[in-house]
Amino acid sequence: MNRRPGSTSVALTIVGAALLAWWTVIREFGHQPTWALILFAASLLCWVGRTMLARIGIWRAGTVLAASAVPLGAVAASATHGNSLIPTAVCLLILVGDAGLPLTVGLTSGLAALALIGLGALIDPVEAATLASMLGVPAVAALAGFSRRQGRQAERREAMLAEREVAMREEAIRVALARDLHDVLAHTLGGLVVQLDAAEALLEAGRPDAARERVTGARSLAASGLGEARRAVAALRAPASAPEQRTPEQLSAALEDLLDVHRALGGTVEWSRTGTPTELTGEQAAAVERALQESLSNARRHAPGAPVTAAVAWHDDRVVLTVSNSVPDAPCPEPEASRGVSPGYGLIGMRERFEALPLGGSVNVTEGDGRFTVRAEAMLR
Repeated sequence: MNRRPGSTSVALTIVGAALLAWWTVIREFGHQPTWALILFAASLLCWVGRTMLARIGIWRAGTVLAASAVPLGAVAASATHGNSLIPTAVCLLILVGDAGLPLTVGLTSGLAALALIGLGALIDPVEAATLASMLGVPAVAALAGFSRRQGRQAERREAMLAEREVAMREEAIRVALARDLHDVLAHTLGGLVVQLDAAEALLEAGRPDAARERVTGARSLAASGLGEARRAVAALRAPASAPEQRTPEQLSAALEDLLDVHRALGGTVEWSRTGTPTELTGEQAAAVERALQESLSNARRHAPGAPVTAAVAWHDDRVVLTVSNSVPDAPCPEPEASRGVSPGYGLIGMRERFEALPLGGSVNVTEGDGRFTVRAEAMLR
């Protein structure tokens, strides 16, 4: 659909139509065929009427007036020395250039204009060169309208792409926020359930001091989880910037903290490192940390008490984290805090995080020979 004409466009249309009416219709009245002047005046009125209706948004009636102006001006072209082709050309350009109308509407109007110009030349003959010039006017107007139509369609496609890009960016932010909060809350709340269950058991056994230690540990875990959640939200709200580099020492300390939490929650883990560590970007380091965190949380949830084997292998072009635990013979009952929560989001988020790394990455999960293994790989070059 064409844009609504502005006040300047409306004023220019009225002034132009008035000048044409004075110059051709009024000034030449009695010197040119009356039927031609009437048709010319009607085409000018249709042109002005179309502009006024488009200004107030009445498109359908405006289109009818534009389609009427084309043949009216075309058939009077020879008798008015081509002056009546001005409203014909303008309205034909509008019809062809309107992306909201089928292209056949404009093309049909253009062909009708060519035929009616020829008909008018039979009624009021003109020289062949003049007739050829008149026939060229609708052709040029149609080409200009088609170019305008293509430009409008290109603008529409660009606007749709921009909207889609904004929607995808918002969706990516939403997914990243959900992924980070899942990682933090699954780790923290799962640990809290373990600590509080242990505290309850110790109280029932008459060991209040040991239970108090468990409650203190649960409080520390909750505070740590709340801090991580705040940092995750703050990172998403902050403007995008270059990823912060993480030294091997910083990554190692973060991984050791996760292992200590797992041990404090009653788990056992065998930890090993091979290769020469190197600096990682903040995104790569966060992916490795979250992968270990989620894997340990899954082990505590689905195989409580089972030994866990975790290893980091550094290569020239990638770093690989492998976490493995034995699978219990019978499924473990779901903790009360986890009931009603759809499973699998942790592994899905882990894959999304590694696949979104600038240099690429992948996560493979396998289950066989009585063991559940997560292998997360981040490319370094």
